[in-house]
Amino acid sequence: METDRLIEGVVKIRGYMRCGKTASMVALAVNEISLGHYTPDKVISNVSIPSYGIVQKRNTEIIDFLARMKEDQLRGWLILIDEADQLFSHRGYSSKQQSQVLVNVWQAMKLDNMIIYTMHEGLGVDLIFRDATLMSLLPEIVGNKIVIYTIDGRYGGEPYLLEIAPASEVFKLYNTKEAVY
Repeated sequence: METDRLIEGVVKIRGYMRCGKTASMVALAVNEISLGHYTPDKVISNVSIPSYGIVQKRNTEIIDFLARMKEDQLRGWLILIDEADQLFSHRGYSSKQQSQVLVNVWQAMKLDNMIIYTMHEGLGVDLIFRDATLMSLLPEIVGNKIVIYTIDGRYGGEPYLLEIAPASEVFKLYNTKEAVY
């Protein structure tokens, strides 16, 4: 993992309602853009971040993108999926496209793509999606800080703590009441 990167690969942010999952995803995405790893025109998200020119895409557009990712060699993308458990339920899928999407998630790092997704507590996402996940993060808003705990990861080592931008600043970057559709 590069030294200036906090995260890499397929990253899950999980937690209960209103604990800061989406805020953490937005803050980590903005950090990746600020570090020059991604540009706003190479971000696809179902959450808009207007100050960076990132417009909200429908869940169907996210699924279409992931379905084409490997075949079209879509490289260098930051993919943000809020409430991924709505798109990739642990109950499974049966369509050919849905299966292809899940298989393509395994190719994210090879294509220099990063996927950051949020989900609620519980089983959450499909088993293939869970197995492709490199890091699991648990956010908490403490005062005006967004604190993110790493709870597991394939990089090994002890869990560690990330403190990112002040919550009040992150909340200005996106509409906290915007529905995911």
